[in-house]
Amino acid sequence: MLVVGGGATALGFWIYYAIRMDEERGGIMDILGFIYLFANLCTISEGIFLVVLVLLGTIAICTMHRCTLIWYFSLVMVACVASLAFTLMTFWVFFRMESTVNTALTDYVQKDYGLFGNEETTQLLDSIQMSFRCCGSKSYEDWHSSEWYKMQRLGYFDQSEAPIHPETCCVLTSDGQPSNLTECVHINAVYPNRFIHREPCSEKVYDWLHWPTLYLGFAGVAMFFSAIFELGTTSALLRTLGPLEQKPRPIEKQLLTTSLHSESEDSRCSTKERPKQIKTQSKNSPKNSTLDKNKNKANAKAQKQHKMNMNNRPNGNDAEGGYVNSAFRHEAEEQATPL
Repeated sequence: MLVVGGGATALGFWIYYAIRMDEERGGIMDILGFIYLFANLCTISEGIFLVVLVLLGTIAICTMHRCTLIWYFSLVMVACVASLAFTLMTFWVFFRMESTVNTALTDYVQKDYGLFGNEETTQLLDSIQMSFRCCGSKSYEDWHSSEWYKMQRLGYFDQSEAPIHPETCCVLTSDGQPSNLTECVHINAVYPNRFIHREPCSEKVYDWLHWPTLYLGFAGVAMFFSAIFELGTTSALLRTLGPLEQKPRPIEKQLLTTSLHSESEDSRCSTKERPKQIKTQSKNSPKNSTLDKNKNKANAKAQKQHKMNMNNRPNGNDAEGGYVNSAFRHEAEEQATPL
């Protein structure tokens, strides 16, 4: 695309300077009107735009930045549409060029040449006939019905002596003078002859303009297809980067932020309560351990006392013990006696 853009820019500048800056033929672009100049300038601007796009695309590919690649893809799409529009306009100018040139030169010859206030048109038509070596728009006979010829006849007492063609239609010598002025402009001369240019100017001008215009059209086609190719490569590169992460909507984003905030608050509360629980456990742990030790000691002491009481049981001679033993004996005897 860099080569295509640079070539289109160079071609546009070359055509512009070759046509516009020509001393003898520079005014021919005015025949076609502003549309031809616009088509030429559009080709130049489109080529410069493609060169800038290539630089942007190089940065995007080197960095592999998705946002830059998307911008590059969008701008290439704009360049593609613009190239298509400029190409269609250029070919439209090309296919209408012949009729436009014929109409413009016919009006110059029939209505504008030699009249007051049309000095630029007169000078332009003289330069065209001299540089292209032609006469009239479609033929040298166009001058026979022109307003210029009518004005010339009014200036002569004998109308047969009035010139029928301008001197710029004559074949010139090496020093720039007509080779035979009488045979070139006199009404009684036999035409066509070798002293007057026979070719029509419209064909000469069209042959000189249609090739550069066709080149501009081909340059637009090349820019269009290069932009299409660049769109394909950029889209393939974006596919390799994977799908784009979707951003949450405002409501979803708000809910997400509130949930995250609540989770963070819970985590903060849990983190704040954990040290307190640890401190309370650490504070209560000595008390609990001392209580457990005291209970264990009391239980061990009670068990020891019980064993001692069992071992030191009193005999039947004691008052209380005797009473108990006698009760046990009496119960045993009752159980042992038969019925």
